[in-house]
Amino acid sequence: GEGGKERKGGGGGDGSAPIRHPLAWNKEEFYDEKALDIEMRRVFDVCHGCRRCFNLCNSFPKLFDLIDNAPSGELDSVPSSSFKGVVDDCTVCDLCFLTKCPYTPPHALNVDFPHLMLRYRAVEQAEGNKSAAARLNPVPEGEDKVKMGASAGGMSMEGHGDPAR
Repeated sequence: GEGGKERKGGGGGDGSAPIRHPLAWNKEEFYDEKALDIEMRRVFDVCHGCRRCFNLCNSFPKLFDLIDNAPSGELDSVPSSSFKGVVDDCTVCDLCFLTKCPYTPPHALNVDFPHLMLRYRAVEQAEGNKSAAARLNPVPEGEDKVKMGASAGGMSMEGHGDPAR
């Protein structure tokens, strides 16, 4: 670092606190698997080139080993299906974001590893919910909407009086 001082994480490495942007969990794009994969590859590439977080949770050694042992030694030859192990090992302790990473916002690279892990888990959960719903209520060929309520053989409140009483 400059002047014998080690640069601290956050704010582009200048020692200032990082800025945490809110998760856009209520936007449809947040759950887009292709966009998620692109963002994971972008962030993982930054992490792989830096490695300041190597001694934090096991996500980082796992990520670096995945890339280092890949056929090309680069992220381009790591299958996206391998990312789950990296995500599963993240404890979301925030140490990488708060203390180690020099690329957190307001840095232009805008790296927020814990939020990315949460996004992956949210997409995984949403996909699991979709597949569970499909198993529980399969849509017949040619139908594009799931029927709900009494007309579909579901529950009806008819004859049960006012539920507020």
